Amino acid sequence: MWRQWRRPPRDVEGPLGAYVIFDGAMSTYLHQLGVPIGTPVEQLNLTSPDLVARVHRRYVESGCTVLQTNTFMGNRIALERHGLTVDVQSLNRRGVEIARSAARDEASVYGTMGPAMGGYRYGALLQDEERDLLARVYAEQAEALVSAGIDGLILETFPDLEEALVAIAAVRPILGDLPLVVNLSPEEIGVTRDGVPLAEAFRRIKAAGADVVGLNCRLGPYGILRSYEQAGVAADGPYAAVPNAGILQRSEGDEIAYTGDTADFSRLMLRIAQLGVRWLGGCCGTTPEYIRTLRDALMRADREPHGAAIQAETHATSRPSAVTTGAGAYHDGMSVVDIAREKKAIVVELDPPKHLSIARFLEGAEALAGAGADLITMADNSLGSVRVSNMALASLLKQRGIEPLVHVTCRDRNLIGQQSHLMGLAVLGIRNVLLVTGDPSRYGELPGATSVYDVSSMDLTKMVRRLNEGIGFSGQPLKQPSRFVIGTAFNPHVHNFRKAVERLRRKVEAGADFVMTQPVFDPNLMAAIAEATRDLGVPVFVGIMPLTSARNAEFLHHQVPGIRLSEQALRRMQEAAPEEAPAVGEAIARELVEVAIRLFPGIYLVTPFLRYEMTVRLTEYARSLEATLVSRPHGHA
Repeated sequence: MWRQWRRPPRDVEGPLGAYVIFDGAMSTYLHQLGVPIGTPVEQLNLTSPDLVARVHRRYVESGCTVLQTNTFMGNRIALERHGLTVDVQSLNRRGVEIARSAARDEASVYGTMGPAMGGYRYGALLQDEERDLLARVYAEQAEALVSAGIDGLILETFPDLEEALVAIAAVRPILGDLPLVVNLSPEEIGVTRDGVPLAEAFRRIKAAGADVVGLNCRLGPYGILRSYEQAGVAADGPYAAVPNAGILQRSEGDEIAYTGDTADFSRLMLRIAQLGVRWLGGCCGTTPEYIRTLRDALMRADREPHGAAIQAETHATSRPSAVTTGAGAYHDGMSVVDIAREKKAIVVELDPPKHLSIARFLEGAEALAGAGADLITMADNSLGSVRVSNMALASLLKQRGIEPLVHVTCRDRNLIGQQSHLMGLAVLGIRNVLLVTGDPSRYGELPGATSVYDVSSMDLTKMVRRLNEGIGFSGQPLKQPSRFVIGTAFNPHVHNFRKAVERLRRKVEAGADFVMTQPVFDPNLMAAIAEATRDLGVPVFVGIMPLTSARNAEFLHHQVPGIRLSEQALRRMQEAAPEEAPAVGEAIARELVEVAIRLFPGIYLVTPFLRYEMTVRLTEYARSLEATLVSRPHGHA
């Protein structure tokens, strides 16, 4: 039985039941309003209370029934980390006062607390002294929030069960009969960062004193939907879902945004609601419009499951990294550019595994090379997810006579590490590289990890060109030059296609030798890319990715940076029966191969979920088509 709450949360009644609707993001929305990224927004409670109140009010007007205080990182440890010496009690009490004023009795006010250490520890158990410190820190913040008159408390964005349990033990006695919501924020579907299955984690959190358990932030709506599908929604009390707007993406202009849109967010949240989750809202990247659209969707929902028959995968690992190329069985050390001059180059992406078992990866690489792939391309920890080093796997492929194409991101290494890494690739005889910005680390497996970004991919292109001249990043001679063949990424799925092409031209001028595009699902867009890049003077390889299910298609279309499906492709996947969907996805890819093989000097195939059998068949099909061509275009060679 749930305790009798002093002030029950407000809810709204829809066809599927009653819902509590949280507000959306505070921090990212303030950034949209002009607050610089990196600013500890909790300090604004003291310095810019009117701005905080304005954000709160917009969420109330959008239809939320629970307003969260601007106190997420208002604990002593987090504030000291930012070099702030503000009084914890004053900052948190002021946060409650601002939210209460904005709510105007139209919404409940819940205090919000985030993990004090969650982003800065990776798997190690807390020591006794750390537990004691955390208990005091959480109690201090909770006392301030409760004394200011909150209606409930939310502990959110905890990646580790262990720290969540420490926080619950510290705040539960302080709350009395106020409700406690605890939202975990895993980095992998179905399991906390410290390795506890979600169903078990939920049970332990409830036993510790939480009234509502749930998930928020990192996984986004698709990941949270899938997590609840795996863990189940028990009948023992309220569950919550408060995802990001989508997957965090960072452009080369250092702009930060999220994939997805309000319609897709609400559609996925409706699926979550149909599983029995009743406390719903938005986290990073969401805005008042997201909450308004979510509420409207819940009010219109019928009782029939939407897309309940769709059973296929939709994990972030399905995403090809920014762009790719592969390696294959041509002859040792030959560049992808040389290959493209002699025949249609086929590059296949095969992502390194997240574990130490590499047998299937090597098996897939050998099968692809045997089918006619020229290079195997490997991402560099795509989406900030930890994988086996692509340098190590590239070396193993070289030993097997398979030519690798290695991605190098700007995210993971400072300039010292970056030059050292490239020198290591050169020593190993790995020539083909793709230089990409890289997805931010914040929503990968180690959200406390720092995204370096000392330089942009265009800057790195210029610097690698200097390595090819025998000059290091610092200007010092290297005694001999490297022999890198430099690839660059092109995302055609943008609002301003012409501007994207102009930026691509600057990359080529900076030293790029070839171009790889994000997967393209529209033959007309392929033709537009071919025409726009015809005079670049370097080969362009268009990306093609076989789809595996309707859910996979929807995930790629709405959630993955740089990918958009054509309406026809999306509809065909949605209309396919689940058991037929992989064959339909492969048929769509074959049709795209037929177009691409005539327009471009080569293609880049992306292997979904390490299902290399699909890309083996597509590689063989592309080779059979090549044999039938009477002539080939030379515009991109």
